[in-house]
Amino acid sequence: MFSMLLRLCFLMAFAAVATGFHPASAAHAALGTLVGNAEMATLAGGKDQALKKVEANVLVFFRPNQERSLGALRELAQCQSGFTGKSVHWVAIVSNSAPTESIAALLRDTGFNAPVLLDRDDALYGSLGLALHPVVVIVGSDQKLVAFEPFRSVDFCTVVAARIRHLLREISDEELNQALTPAKSIQGGSDQVAKRYRAFAEALFKDKNYDKALENVRKSLDKAPLLAPAHALLGEILAAQGNCAEAIPAFNQALTLDAANTPAKEGLERCKPVK
Repeated sequence: MFSMLLRLCFLMAFAAVATGFHPASAAHAALGTLVGNAEMATLAGGKDQALKKVEANVLVFFRPNQERSLGALRELAQCQSGFTGKSVHWVAIVSNSAPTESIAALLRDTGFNAPVLLDRDDALYGSLGLALHPVVVIVGSDQKLVAFEPFRSVDFCTVVAARIRHLLREISDEELNQALTPAKSIQGGSDQVAKRYRAFAEALFKDKNYDKALENVRKSLDKAPLLAPAHALLGEILAAQGNCAEAIPAFNQALTLDAANTPAKEGLERCKPVK
């Protein structure tokens, strides 16, 4: 009996690794744990602390020369743009034993923009009870652990952004839960993924980050080409960029799919040529 249970645990662990999914309940310190803020060496050669006096500290633990860390930092580079000017501090944390050339190369390749702290003997990593890389740890203004998100190959940026926005009180508990545990769709999850890309694009649009908003709404439409709100948002972004010539077909497509779509109707009115 014991051998069967052991085999089952092994198979479950293997499946998790193979699919690239690690549940948020994986090993880490308890939420609410006070996070230490010792001074650490920086990649640039100075000294700094991981935590700042902001609403949300986002600590990104990674390893150079690791494919998953490459993917995570690329996703997070996209996430960062949605929080420009907000009370959010990003920091990348890596073991002090990692080759500095590899660390610098990874940051260049991913575009992730944050100070890099060298965790001596993985002291901070160990104090948080972490057991995998890469992983995002979110800490509040009271220096307490708020959230822990290991890398996932699907929607990592969306999930991390939802965690941060919830801490900033921009979204409700219900909206956070919807982002973390989206309902299954009949198309194998594509519709839900599309809606989450659209929601992130809308947040970027409201922050006037039009280029990133455009990038994400196109990802939404790649997943669900018949999503009327995404076509309407595409039109709004293009119009905001002064490109009504391309915005009008997007608005029209939204109205073809949903004749009552108000943003599309209003967008067409705004894009009408002045006579």
